Amino acid sequence: MNNFLKNILKNTLFLSKTLDFFENFLIPGEDYNIIACQSSEVVIKKYPQIYVDEVKKGIRTYTTSKRILEVLQSSEYDKYLYCKYIWTYQAYSWTNDLRHSGKIIFAIDYFLFLKLQNKLSQRKLLIEHSALLKENGKEIKSNLEDSTAFLKTKIFPKRELNYENLANYYDGAFVVCASDTNGGEGVFKVSNKTEYLLAINVIETPVIRTELFLENTIPMNQIAFITHDGQILKYKPSIQIIRDIHKQNKMEYAGCDFACENYINTPHETLTKISKLTHNIGEILYKIGYRGTFGCDFLVAVNNIHFIELNPRYQASTLIPNIHLCENEILAPHILHILGFVKPSIEHTLELERFSQENIYIDFIQKEKPIGFLNIYNEPIKNFRKPISNVKIENDLSKGYYLFNNSIIVNPFYPTKLNKNIK
Repeated sequence: MNNFLKNILKNTLFLSKTLDFFENFLIPGEDYNIIACQSSEVVIKKYPQIYVDEVKKGIRTYTTSKRILEVLQSSEYDKYLYCKYIWTYQAYSWTNDLRHSGKIIFAIDYFLFLKLQNKLSQRKLLIEHSALLKENGKEIKSNLEDSTAFLKTKIFPKRELNYENLANYYDGAFVVCASDTNGGEGVFKVSNKTEYLLAINVIETPVIRTELFLENTIPMNQIAFITHDGQILKYKPSIQIIRDIHKQNKMEYAGCDFACENYINTPHETLTKISKLTHNIGEILYKIGYRGTFGCDFLVAVNNIHFIELNPRYQASTLIPNIHLCENEILAPHILHILGFVKPSIEHTLELERFSQENIYIDFIQKEKPIGFLNIYNEPIKNFRKPISNVKIENDLSKGYYLFNNSIIVNPFYPTKLNKNIK
């Protein structure tokens, strides 16, 4: 690692949800400025010197962002006051406060985050700002508008919804989701009035979004980065594994699989098309001040690819490229994210240039390395990554995850393999 990056990392405080997110990024025995909420036993054994909140307090809780804020108000933070830079998983209200105090925050402005995090307004915002692009502006605008029309996207005050009207409008199953979703939380498939009432009673936001439920589609995600100078880099898209919670029709993110070839008949064409869409969305984001990492969700159908939503933060699937790409430091996710907020050296800019074309994505599948992971709840499974011993876990939390090297086509989750080519 060159001195430019070494100096930045030495002066960066990483505030992380889980230490596992940095596993291959760290060198065992080295000192790092990291405060993590959680860790698996596998990782904490490698880096016992790093502060992990659940080890100190003896409990794993759901609200990791709250835990991070509590640590920032404790004496533990005093050890890191010298750090010029602060890394976070996403923007928070207090990251803006720290920025005003003189810190350089490796996260976007919190108010921009709120605009883009809202699932009701983000697509409209992207459509409106597509005019900022000299090239491809009309094309990406048309694609976003076509997806909205095809999915029959509607936004309603929750109290004004009527199941019969929605059932007639969609003429089949439809999706109901909250205005702010995370990892599928607040997203429901509705096929009858009972499921509709269940969803409405669970969703807490006063305004919701409804869309057509598309059968026989493959949910996909692509991780991307916008550098300080506007270079846009994308990793290979991944399959999203969606858990359909029994008797709730609740769709929840359960993991990822980067072996897309096992699901799609025309992988090169499909992945290239997704990469171009993500790239164009990245160009819009750059124009409105976005920097660092983001993710795009798509539904791949037999004859089309539909943009579903933007995630203005790190993606859970970043765990896998982190394991692969930290051997090539400049392509590692945390480095690419940091280069969104500090000006890259000329050396780095030139090295990244070959990956910054719209139809190019960074591939990293290697033999004997994980190609995906699956969240584990209460299921015993081989290679299960156990949480730290003697730590109490809240009942509603996942107990961990396991990495896998082989595709999990035979599984109880979505997606199903498409039978025809993508046109």
